[in-house]
This record gives sequence, C-alpha cells and structure tokens, in this order.
Amino acid sequence: MSAKVHISSLVVQLQPERIDDVRQYCQARPGVEVHATDPQGKMVLILETGGHREIVEFIEGLQQAPGVLSVGLVYHHAESAEELNREMSYEADAT
Repeated sequence: MSAKVHISSLVVQLQPERIDDVRQYCQARPGVEVHATDPQGKMVLILETGGHREIVEFIEGLQQAPGVLSVGLVYHHAESAEELNREMSYEADAT
C-alpha cells in the first residue's frame, strides 16, 4: 500500500498586528507554506501532510496561537505519493 499525501488549504483570519508572529509560527512547521497574506488580517496557507490527524492537529494548534480569530479548511485532497511523483507526458492534439 502506497503512502498518502494530503494537500490542504486554509484561510486564517487574524489580528493585523499579529501577521508576522503567525507567519513565523506557521513557517516553523514542516509541510506548511504561507501562500498569501493581506495586511488587514487574512492569510492563506497550504499544508502537505501524511494524514488527517496532522491536519487537525495543526488547525487546533493554530487556533490557539495569539491573534488568530478563525481558521477555515477550504480544500483537501489525498493521493498516493507514488501517483503524485509520476511524471506526466504531454502530447499535442494532432487535429
């Protein structure tokens, strides 16, 4: 059985003055990418984890971080690591 990779995106609402603190908190965790921030207090994160449990644990920890108002899971996809690493070929349509 092939290992699964879970890819998720989150939207975080936070106090604007805590953006840098929350960014540092997130970037210190493996598999977390801060994709975008809005100076008014929004942040978009991408997570790559090995399972549901890691996603839930990260969300629960982030909700407890100072300045975080809410965390919303926007997208979740799981696929085998083998399939994600498979090279894709492109063939132009001849018609």
